[in-house]
Amino acid sequence: MSKAHDLTTGPITSNIFKLSWPLVAANLIQSLYNIADTFWLGKLGPLAINAPTLSWPVIFLVISFAGGFGMAGTSFVSQHHGANEEDMVGEAVGQTLLIMIFFSVGLSLVGFFLTDSIVRWMGASKNLIPLAAIFMKTMFLSTPFIFGAMIYSSLLRGYGDTITPMKISFYSVITNMILDPILIFGLVGFPKLGVFGAALATMITRGIFTVYAFYLLLSGKNGLKVVKENFIPKWKKLSQIFKVGLPLGISQSGQAIGFVLMTAIIASFGNYTLAAFGIGNRIISLATMFSMGVSGASAAIIGQNLGAQKVKRAEKTVKNSLLLNVIIMAGISSLMILFRYQLMEVFISNKKVIAQGTQLMTIIALFMPFFAFMQSIMAAFNGSGHTVESMWMMISRLWFMRIPLLFLLGWTFKLGSNGIWWAMGLSNAGAAFLAFIFYLPGNWKTPKAMFKRENVN
Repeated sequence: MSKAHDLTTGPITSNIFKLSWPLVAANLIQSLYNIADTFWLGKLGPLAINAPTLSWPVIFLVISFAGGFGMAGTSFVSQHHGANEEDMVGEAVGQTLLIMIFFSVGLSLVGFFLTDSIVRWMGASKNLIPLAAIFMKTMFLSTPFIFGAMIYSSLLRGYGDTITPMKISFYSVITNMILDPILIFGLVGFPKLGVFGAALATMITRGIFTVYAFYLLLSGKNGLKVVKENFIPKWKKLSQIFKVGLPLGISQSGQAIGFVLMTAIIASFGNYTLAAFGIGNRIISLATMFSMGVSGASAAIIGQNLGAQKVKRAEKTVKNSLLLNVIIMAGISSLMILFRYQLMEVFISNKKVIAQGTQLMTIIALFMPFFAFMQSIMAAFNGSGHTVESMWMMISRLWFMRIPLLFLLGWTFKLGSNGIWWAMGLSNAGAAFLAFIFYLPGNWKTPKAMFKRENVN
């Protein structure tokens, strides 16, 4: 096994840091796609900001399957790499990519043709409909590129390489940040495209750098390589990946549907509340990238150690990750509360939007350590391939906790938008408790994401 990618030896906390900091950086960099869009579109007013705000929950619903099968790829690659079965690593990569191609193209086409109906169903105001529709259609066309980038990062993470995806993300976002104002405002001879320009900039940059990422993968320049034989469909192996990835895809799509519903409800409170949610949620998402980076790294480390049959080391990885994650998120939450006004003012000057956005960030920040706790526990299940448990954690958080609380606090108790923010926070606390209950029996310690070798006569 390549020592550069061996996570089964050495200090565990050091391995978590080594693997997670590029992953955190990559996640933060990727978030700058939305941050850049929000910053520049904010110059056009709340209506322009609301186009991506209304669109992204729907796009997230579509790409949720990429996250699910990407995590399945992480599990298979990490466990086979930990077991020194490099030929099976190649099989895992090739078969995962086949699933990615099938889903991304199909979902892209379906989403594109349903966009107009979706925007109207979500309750967009008459003047918002054309802006949201053009943004959403362009992003649907970008779906195969978004899938590709997510799957590529997940596969390399399982192999122990988070540096390469980080570099690609960095160059991609820098290019997007340059293109955004040019296409939105019509600079240096380009036409002024407004909201469509923001979506087009994202599609162009993701397309260029996803193609480059797959060139690196196919050439083997980063150690992880696939050959053409790995792309021949092997139905038993596709079925195994499907069984591991589908529950995660369902859980993430279930979240996305919930966010679509939640966004539609928030839209009913008016454009100011929707804009506050759009900006505040982007800031919160940026903060939680630290937690998700640590958890993503831990899943890869846990997978490699379970593949190498080092169960005690996998257990210690969960505990170290959990402690580190909660401490980091507690610190970030404190900073977010302290600078909440300044953070909102970066994006918009409208006082009504700022007032509601600061309330959102204050309430959610109180519960962010619970989110970190839940993510660390989920890393154990995702790394071992026990994704059904992860699915129930995420579905329960949204559909059995957040949505009922949203109606109870927002409408029954008439707390308005604050009721929605409290529902979001309390559901994170409830999900953390549920994750702990799932963790106690220790079922996650048995790896489930490894192929069986075929008999050769």
